[in-house]
Amino acid sequence: MLFSGGRGSGALTRQLVCRPGVSLTVAINGYDDGASTGEVRRFLGDSLGPSDFRKNASRFAAELKSCSPDLIALLDSRLPPEITPSGAVEHLTKVTSGTLHDRRLVDWTHAFLYEYSRQATPFAFGDCSIGNLVFAGAYLRAKRDFNRAVDEYCALLGIPAGLIENVTDGTNAHLVALDAGGGLLRTEEAIVDARAQNTIKSLFLIDRPLSDEDARQLEAAAPEALARALEARRATVTLNPRLAERIRTADVIVYAPGTQHSSLFPSYMTPGLGDAIAGNLRAIKLLVTNIQTDAEITGSTAVDLIDRALHYLNLKGERTLPTPCLITHYLMNEPGRTESSPYVPLGPVDTIEDPRLVRIGNYEEGVTGRHDAARILGPFVDALQAPTRPYRMAVLLHDAGSLNKVTQTLLEMIRGGIEAIPLQVTMFYEGRDTLDPIFAARLPFAVRNVADARAFAEAVRAGEFDYVGLFESSGMYRGEDLVGLASQLTVGRLDAVWGSRRLSVRDIHESYRLRYKSNVALGAVSYVGSHVLSLAYLLLYGRYISDTLSAVRAVRATDALEAGIELTHKRANQFLLSRLLRRRAEILELPVQFFPISPDKVKRTSPFEGIQSLATIVARRFAAIATSSAVEQDKRSPDHAGDPAMVRSRE
Repeated sequence: MLFSGGRGSGALTRQLVCRPGVSLTVAINGYDDGASTGEVRRFLGDSLGPSDFRKNASRFAAELKSCSPDLIALLDSRLPPEITPSGAVEHLTKVTSGTLHDRRLVDWTHAFLYEYSRQATPFAFGDCSIGNLVFAGAYLRAKRDFNRAVDEYCALLGIPAGLIENVTDGTNAHLVALDAGGGLLRTEEAIVDARAQNTIKSLFLIDRPLSDEDARQLEAAAPEALARALEARRATVTLNPRLAERIRTADVIVYAPGTQHSSLFPSYMTPGLGDAIAGNLRAIKLLVTNIQTDAEITGSTAVDLIDRALHYLNLKGERTLPTPCLITHYLMNEPGRTESSPYVPLGPVDTIEDPRLVRIGNYEEGVTGRHDAARILGPFVDALQAPTRPYRMAVLLHDAGSLNKVTQTLLEMIRGGIEAIPLQVTMFYEGRDTLDPIFAARLPFAVRNVADARAFAEAVRAGEFDYVGLFESSGMYRGEDLVGLASQLTVGRLDAVWGSRRLSVRDIHESYRLRYKSNVALGAVSYVGSHVLSLAYLLLYGRYISDTLSAVRAVRATDALEAGIELTHKRANQFLLSRLLRRRAEILELPVQFFPISPDKVKRTSPFEGIQSLATIVARRFAAIATSSAVEQDKRSPDHAGDPAMVRSRE
């Protein structure tokens, strides 16, 4: 969904309209009242301006090759400046009923000429766009329904309905403004007058054009009274319901660059528009600031344009919509040119509340003054169109001891909601026995048995899994907690999610009470030892891991496969954590419930094994330092500077 004017966002629309997989809607307002558009509006009396709709239709038809180039050329052509009314009627009749022979073209031209013959007031045909006159006829045939006329005109050029939309319901309205000095700019044409270099203070949409007498009276009033008088004339326009639906379902909404105070800001003033945009909570919403300055933004910075866009999206203060709901990214051009160049300066970027939303770069196509559409929109559209699949996770249930415990864990995972998580999960368990085939067929995931951890690693490598889950199914952990860990992996940002018994204080204390009730001294050693392992990681790697001996873990498959140890080994955790922390991986610890079982029934970590774990932590850390130093030495060595194989061997 892209907000545009007549020509200001041509580069962006060209990038999108022909791109496969993109459904584009361009929203335009009809407040133009200059040149022949103004003459058509005066003639019809109750119509918005057709010019920007006509220009966009011609551009899209040319890009899509949806009609004859001769038809586009005819509609874009203009009558000679000095043509007489009778000459204009003759010329229109001739060119629209000539070789093209389109029934609608002939019909709409006749409708306009018939209306012209009925009116006693003169019409200034000189330099008038033929497309505007044809549109006027379409408007009359549509029973003065402007939005229907837009659809009909687009259909003439082979453009589907919905590609070009009027931002409002089609109600006629007229754009006026106050300049910085409080002076009245009584038409849209005056607002964008390049000779005036206006600085606009405020825009107004009024229900009828100002007569000379209206303007004289208003100009005599003080600025505050003038503003109130214009507000009293406010036009009652509403949001185009078809556009509202497009906004609701849009993946990307673009506030394009262009003539801000005539093509864009007035569109944002449509009641209900800001609310509709804010209501789409999933869309990316890009505001692209102008590259070069324009007559009506003289002296403005990119930050000024952002502020004014938000001002009008909030209906000049009538609404207080959250800014992140309206704009998610600000794309601001910084070409690195001198201040004397005609480029819009950035302004006080540090005043933007959330710097994460700001993208500053050279978005210009060469030195043309036009935006490089691929550079602006490419990253966002590419990301949305990139083929996606759910992350794949292989889970090994180890130390179960029986199929019943494996079955219990699988059922706990189902009760925990594993089906609702967008992960493709495959369960593995150690052993030669197989599950009952009827039970296995009812499970919402695949289940396979493997001989040992080595066979599991081979299956992970062959299956191209993204993550590996390791879960002890002895009965001391809940399968529901594994689901909680897995739910954190759906975005793909985390490298590991680590279950921690220590984050569940009551469970860990109950464990010590049951295990060491007859040997308090040994319990104290175990308690202190577990904290020593955590502190060792803090000292050596700068990260405190609260439960280094946890048996509920999920890590990236590459880390699991390259850990350098079998994944069910007693010290597998230390190899995994050392590798993860050495590369500064993103690790999230989550509390897991722990149900202590008598040491007579399950094998637990002994003090000696704890000492071995500590030695492993230290050894892995200093081995990493030694390897890094050796690689750097090899790179500097003249004997091996040109031999990358030697460096790879060291690594």
